[in-house]
Amino acid sequence: MSTRPDSPSSPPAAGIAERLAAVLGDLTFPAQRWQVLTVGDLYGVDTTTRSLLERLPQRRYHSLREVAAVLAAVLSGRPVAEVGQAGPPPTPRVAPRRVPVGSRPQHAVGRRSVPSAPVA
Repeated sequence: MSTRPDSPSSPPAAGIAERLAAVLGDLTFPAQRWQVLTVGDLYGVDTTTRSLLERLPQRRYHSLREVAAVLAAVLSGRPVAEVGQAGPPPTPRVAPRRVPVGSRPQHAVGRRSVPSAPVA
């Protein structure tokens, strides 16, 4: 019988967000995987946290909460696809502004065209 824990290198899933909040506090989201790893290296993470961050799949992360959810899914053996990517908030569609034909500006009569060749 062994007295060692089953996985000593992985922190409990509940503590992931707290551990990462200190490390990734200066990171601007959305961020790519390499940016998350670089900020961790600049912070000077321990080897356990570094190996945890290396388990992140290659994708864009939109929040610290999403990074923690993906790592919790990886540690628990769930498919990462279950943790959906939270994209940026949708931008409202705006209809183009229509200008009545009569109010459009008329072209000036004496205008010259812009030269396409350099002028010496």
